[in-house]
Amino acid sequence: MMQVKILAMLSLILAALGGCGQKVNPISSNISYGPDDQFANRTLDSAERAEVLKIMRDSVVGPTNAAASPAKYGVRWRDIPLAARTAGSQLELAVLSITDESDGTVQRIQLVSIADVPVEAVVRRVSPPDIYQVTATAGLFEDKTQLAADFVREFNTAMRAYGAKPGWPPLANE
Repeated sequence: MMQVKILAMLSLILAALGGCGQKVNPISSNISYGPDDQFANRTLDSAERAEVLKIMRDSVVGPTNAAASPAKYGVRWRDIPLAARTAGSQLELAVLSITDESDGTVQRIQLVSIADVPVEAVVRRVSPPDIYQVTATAGLFEDKTQLAADFVREFNTAMRAYGAKPGWPPLANE
């Protein structure tokens, strides 16, 4: 039993001594030795950047997709659910449902306010460059015209914001 303890202590001492004095490459070890560590940060010049990009592009086998980009006309049809939720949250409206109608050319959005006021928005697909047209009604008797106008304004703002963000084209197998 005593021999096991002595061997364990010796192995710990040897392990501690073996690592002393050696400086590990911080890039591969993820260890930084402070702000003056020239190996932790490396800025590539234009020739080195071009070489790295060429290596990365050459490593891809087969066709590649185009890079993500903002919407061509400033808005994307597939951003409607996101824009409805964003616009609704700005006005304290909860999205109850979003349904596709007319073979995907109309989306009907049902919302309700925090004061239990129903809101319905209808988004119709139109030809570019507009992409969509939205109308909204609010209130049990469609008498809350200001709330409906506010939702349309917030919805259009959200659609433009999402359209400005780079987006990937839909995958073929979706």
